[in-house]
Amino acid sequence: MDRTSLRGPLRGLTLIELLLVVVLLGVLLLVAVPGFERVQQRLEIRAEAGRLFTALHLARSEAVNRNEVVTLCPSAYARSGVLQCAGDYRDGWVLLRGGPAAGLLPAAALLRAWAPMAAGLSVLDRAGARQVADPISFRPDGTAGRNRTLMVCSGRHPRLISWSVVMNVVGRARLVRGWGDCPQAEVA
Repeated sequence: MDRTSLRGPLRGLTLIELLLVVVLLGVLLLVAVPGFERVQQRLEIRAEAGRLFTALHLARSEAVNRNEVVTLCPSAYARSGVLQCAGDYRDGWVLLRGGPAAGLLPAAALLRAWAPMAAGLSVLDRAGARQVADPISFRPDGTAGRNRTLMVCSGRHPRLISWSVVMNVVGRARLVRGWGDCPQAEVA
């Protein structure tokens, strides 16, 4: 008796079995890929809200430590190199010594700059009615003067739950999931 007869017949995949596995994998990928895109978008929304939260926390801390007014305002400085408070928070934002000023600002006023937000995201008010473009100033005692909500929404998937940075009148910020409703229409 030779050795091949002791092992039994050789087993393997036929061409039909292999094609069936490839087709099943293709169908699974078609179903799974859109879900992964939504997961990625949810993570981007959370990350951008976290960046805003960190910036507000830093602004408040700097105002107290420096014993002077510190302002967080929207600016495309990270992309353009022009230091001014203009546009909305999608373009990025800067932390400045002193209050908000119109026009170009001196480089000595800059404390920190943040890059633009991920494509397709916007910062809206709690009602989802308008882009937030107002500067936020902190006084030397850490107060901000009024309540604010900075809600991060997706223009590609408006039905995703938003993440918001909610700030009270004394300047304390917190990160909240689903605090407001993102608009159903595409955000510009």
